[in-house]
Amino acid sequence: MGAPAIRTSELGRWFGSVQALDDVSLEIPEGTIFGLLGPNGAGKTTMIRILLGLIDPSTGTAEVLGYDTRTSAAAIRQRTGSLLEYCGLYERLSAEDDLELYGRIWRMPRDARRARVRELLEGLALWDRRPEPVAAWSRGMKQRLAIARALLNRPSLVFLDEPTAGLDPIAAKALREDLARLAGSENVTVFVNTHYLAEAEKLCTMVGVIRAGRLLAVGSPAEISSTAGSLEDAFVALVEES
Repeated sequence: MGAPAIRTSELGRWFGSVQALDDVSLEIPEGTIFGLLGPNGAGKTTMIRILLGLIDPSTGTAEVLGYDTRTSAAAIRQRTGSLLEYCGLYERLSAEDDLELYGRIWRMPRDARRARVRELLEGLALWDRRPEPVAAWSRGMKQRLAIARALLNRPSLVFLDEPTAGLDPIAAKALREDLARLAGSENVTVFVNTHYLAEAEKLCTMVGVIRAGRLLAVGSPAEISSTAGSLEDAFVALVEES
C-alpha cells in the first residue's frame, strides 16, 4: 500500500483566542471517500483550508499527496480539485464555455480540453444543456457543474465543503450518486465536509467525527455506528460525551 493521500499529526489552529483545531491526527488512504462530520463551527472548513495550503497550521503538520502543506502549497493545489463555499462558476457564461475557460487556465491542450469537457458534462447529465447561461440553472445543476470544474484537471484528490447544502432531497441524492460514480471511474480520493449524517452514511467509505476542533472518532460508517445502532445515534452520543 502506498503513502496515504492525507496525513496530519497533532494538527492545531488558533484564530486569536479561538482554537479551531485541537491536536488532530488523521490518515486517509488513497481511493477513500472520506467524510468529516461535525456541527457548524466544528473546524471542518479550517481543516480543508489547511490541507489546501491556504492557511498554515499553528501547531503540528499536514501532508497531502506526500507534500507538506507549509512548504508545497502550490504543488498540492496543482494536483487537487476543490469545491468550497463559493462554486467558482462564471454564471454569465454557458456551461461549456465555463469549463473551457478553466481548461485554458490549467493550460490543457485544445483537443484534450474539449474531450474532457464533453466527458464530464455527459457524465453529469449536463451535455444537452451546455449552451445555456449558467445563471439560468437550478442550484443542483450549478453544483454538478462545479463538481465537473473540480475534476477538470484530473486531480488525484478532491475537496468538497458541504456540496449538497441548500439542495432539495432529490437534487442532493442525484449529486451523491454522481460523486460516488465519478470517484470510482476517476480513481480519485474524495474529502467531503458535511453535517448531513445520512449523506455520509450512503456516500463515504470512511468518516471522522469532529467537534470544537477535536477529532472524536474515525472509521467506516459501520464501525462508528456499531455501538449505537445508527450513525446518527453514534454521532449524537460522541458529541454529547465530548
